[in-house]
Amino acid sequence: MTTTSDQATMEHPPLLDDIILHENDLTEEAKSCFGYHSKILHAFELYRRSILCNEHMTCLGRHRALTEIGKLHTNCKEVLNYMAEHSEILSGNLPPFGPLIICGLPRTGSTLLQNLLACDPDCRSPLITDMCVDIVPPISRSNSVEHEKRMDARISYFGQIALFEAEAKHIFACHPYFPIDEDYYILRQASFLPFFTMITSDQVSDDGTWLLEELNKDYVYDYHELFLRMLNSVDAPRSHWVLKTPVHSFKLDAILQHYPNAAIVMTHRRLDEVLPSSCSLAWSLGSVHLDKRDAASRNTIKKQTLQFIDKAIECTVDFRTRLDRMRDAKRKNLFDVAYNDLMEQPIVTVRRIYDYFGLRWSDEFERAMQIWLCNNPQGKQGRHSYSLKECDLTREDIETRYADYINLFQCSAFTDIASANSL
Repeated sequence: MTTTSDQATMEHPPLLDDIILHENDLTEEAKSCFGYHSKILHAFELYRRSILCNEHMTCLGRHRALTEIGKLHTNCKEVLNYMAEHSEILSGNLPPFGPLIICGLPRTGSTLLQNLLACDPDCRSPLITDMCVDIVPPISRSNSVEHEKRMDARISYFGQIALFEAEAKHIFACHPYFPIDEDYYILRQASFLPFFTMITSDQVSDDGTWLLEELNKDYVYDYHELFLRMLNSVDAPRSHWVLKTPVHSFKLDAILQHYPNAAIVMTHRRLDEVLPSSCSLAWSLGSVHLDKRDAASRNTIKKQTLQFIDKAIECTVDFRTRLDRMRDAKRKNLFDVAYNDLMEQPIVTVRRIYDYFGLRWSDEFERAMQIWLCNNPQGKQGRHSYSLKECDLTREDIETRYADYINLFQCSAFTDIASANSL
């Protein structure tokens, strides 16, 4: 007979206060094929320790964080085992063009752009059900039954980590949810977690050491390419892949090493909007794990978010400065998009991208974008409010702090880039 206490335990299992990370279920063949597996395990173990040492985390927040890194590591091992067993996939070809990779600073319209570009029936962009929860074996886009099962499993998973409806609504207002999502989910499985590090760490360094340690993980794009080849093996696009995440800005050289035919689209927006919007989103995600009343945690996340933006700008400026000295094809495989252009003329902006890269335009593609825009107006999932003073920066601070970025892209800190791709 099931008692009330037993029923409550079944509905609300005990909160985790620790986990054991291991490779007992990683095959010897996978270990032999993918030597970076031990680096991934080591990185996740450091996250685990950081979570346990963070006195600012709530019990529920610790449970959520531990559950998350445990699942990420499990996903990674399943992929490595699958690819070791199906090693013939490694010799298969990715499409000759691309992938088309959207990067740039956070909060610059990249989510909208990815969803519009993904309307092209000739391309493919990863679904959340391709990258989260039950991801092995890979499945085709047309397998709607299995995708629904995976989505149900994802919803159940979020239920297990107790993501309350009110919290979810606030997060989706900051960053809308769509079935097509960014490939940051792939990099997370390889232990590349700069956003997560903001939440798990209770200390912040003036020199951004926490972020430098993340950026030293060169192996994450070995895993990224492996994962993309796995998806490509069951449902290759007729033309190209479309990928997107702001963290690509940190590793553009690595991207070109793994994907020499990559086409890079950089999105740009007023910095007085990028900075407070990024800080607000980071706190929305962080407050799921931390005490919302804890001013120290909020200040830590704000400082780390600004360090994240600083480093992203530094990497972008360095990459573009070096690229501008080149005269080869790599310089031509880069296109700039202004946020205001994208918001005011989304389909025209996408057409410019296609014309620039010589991609095939179709009436079917254009109609699909029109339908998507009609079904997903801005603010449908909630309105995101923020202000510059939340960052403790003035306009003069921004003009001085980001002068190199402003000068390189011929813009003001408070106006969109004047002419996309005019460099």
